[in-house]
Amino acid sequence: MHPARFAAVAAALTLTACAGGGPGGQSSRASVPAPSEPNQVVIYDYKFYPPTLTVPVGTTVSWINHDTAPHTATHRSYTVEPFDTGELPNGQVYRHTFQTAGSYAYICIYHQGMQGTIVVQ
Repeated sequence: MHPARFAAVAAALTLTACAGGGPGGQSSRASVPAPSEPNQVVIYDYKFYPPTLTVPVGTTVSWINHDTAPHTATHRSYTVEPFDTGELPNGQVYRHTFQTAGSYAYICIYHQGMQGTIVVQ
């Protein structure tokens, strides 16, 4: 391979790797996919969208994974409504109906920098 062509390919690969999404990276992806149902959290680009969702008591919230990696939405509690999607691969949906008012912080067990909150009023 010609040295100039090699340098151009190497530079392109470096820029692609540095600009990529994922944990801690800045995304070059398109916009977040729209929720397909009311009160839905979209998992995309290693984030929960919206990061905080406020709903009334008795509401069913769903999480859908539109990311390439599997994720979880996990709220651990010994007192109030624990929930855990388990491993949620791309395209899969999990639903939970919230019966008790409160603030439910959750994370992805695999990528603990991913955080979200459901506020139930």
